[in-house]
Amino acid sequence: MKRMLGTVVAAGGLMLGGTSLATAQEGFFHSPVFVAQPGIIRSFSSGASTEFNARFVTAIPLAIDRTTLVGIIQWTPFADNGAGGKANAPAFVYGPVVNLLNEKYWSFDVDGLFAYGPAATGKSDYTHKFLFEGDFSLKLGKMINAKGQWNSLNAYAMLAYVVSGLPSGVESRDRMVLLSGLSLPLAPWKK
Repeated sequence: MKRMLGTVVAAGGLMLGGTSLATAQEGFFHSPVFVAQPGIIRSFSSGASTEFNARFVTAIPLAIDRTTLVGIIQWTPFADNGAGGKANAPAFVYGPVVNLLNEKYWSFDVDGLFAYGPAATGKSDYTHKFLFEGDFSLKLGKMINAKGQWNSLNAYAMLAYVVSGLPSGVESRDRMVLLSGLSLPLAPWKK
C-alpha cells in the first residue's frame, strides 16, 4: 500500500513562466509546455522506501492569471511490489496549478489535483484520488543565466497530501508524499 500511495501521488508544479505566457497570448488555453521531471518519491509512511519517479508533464497556461492546467503521467519503474514483481503501473494526474509567489530565482505553487492510478488496497486495479500539493521550484537555468530552453531548467520539491481515495483508517502521515528532482524542458524549444 505504501508503495502504491507513492506511485499515485504526483505533482503539477511546473514553474516554467506559464504566467507570462498567459498574458501574451489570445484565447483561454495557451501554447502547451512539455517537461520531463525525473526525480525521487518518498512516502512519509513508516517503512516506505525512496524510489525513482519517471514523470512527463504537459502544462497548458490559462487566460486566468497565474493558473496552469497540467496533465502528468508518472510511474516508479524500479519499485518492488512486495510480491517479487515491479510496482510500475503508470498513474495519470491532472488539474489546476496556481502560482502564489514567483520571484527571480524561485517560485511556489499550490495545486488541487486528481489522480487516477493503482489502488492502495489491491481490491481494484485503478482508483481515483484527490490531493492538495505545495510546489517549490528553484530556477537553476535563470541562476546560471542559461540560454534558450535551458533557461527554464528547474529543481523542484513538492509536498502532496492525499485527501480522498484511500482506505478508511489511513493515518495522516501516510497520506503525505515528497517528490523532488529536475524539470527538464522538452518543448517548445526556444532559440
